[in-house]
Amino acid sequence: MLLCATLGALAQSNRPKTLIGNNPETISGFGGVLFSFMPIDGDLSALSGGGGAVLFDNTFFFGGYGMGLTGNHEFDRDGASYTTSFGHGGFWMGYNIKSDDLLHFGVESRLGWGSMTTKSIDTNEEVNKDEVFIFNPQVFGEVNISYWFKINAGIGYQKTIGVDNQFFNETDFDGPTFGISLLFGWFN
Repeated sequence: MLLCATLGALAQSNRPKTLIGNNPETISGFGGVLFSFMPIDGDLSALSGGGGAVLFDNTFFFGGYGMGLTGNHEFDRDGASYTTSFGHGGFWMGYNIKSDDLLHFGVESRLGWGSMTTKSIDTNEEVNKDEVFIFNPQVFGEVNISYWFKINAGIGYQKTIGVDNQFFNETDFDGPTFGISLLFGWFN
C-alpha cells in the first residue's frame, strides 16, 4: 500500500509543464449577452447579440460571437427613403488581468464577418448588399458579481472593411465603440 501511494505521488509530481495550465480544472467556459454602441453614418446606433468562449486559467479566452443592429438605420437620399440592416459574427478572444480581483481589467478583440444590406422603404426592394469584415479591439473593466456572473464595460474602435456603395463607405461604419456584457459561466 505504501508503494502504491509513493508511485502515485511521483506520477503527479512528474506531470509536464504546459503552455495553457497544469490542471485540467483550469479550463472552464462562459456565455453572455453583448451590447455595443457606435456611430453609423454619424448617428449613434445600438447592436446586441451574444457570445461564448472557453476560458483557460481564468485569464485567456477564445470563442465566438454574433451581433446585429437593433432596429434599422433609416435615411433619405435624393428624395427616396432607405433602411439599412447590419450584422456580423466571428471569433472572440481576450485576456483578463488579475481576474481574481473584484474589479479587474482586460483586453479583447472581435474578428468577424457579416453583411450590410440597404432596402428601399417604399418598395422593400434590396438595392445593395455588402459583405464586410470587422476588426474591433477593446479594453475593458470587469466586476466579479459572483462565481458564475460578471459584468464588463469596454471601449474600443471598430474598423469595417468591405462597405463600398452609392450610400455608404467604410468610414461610415468605423468609429469608437462602447460595450456592456453580461457574462454567465463558471469562473473558478
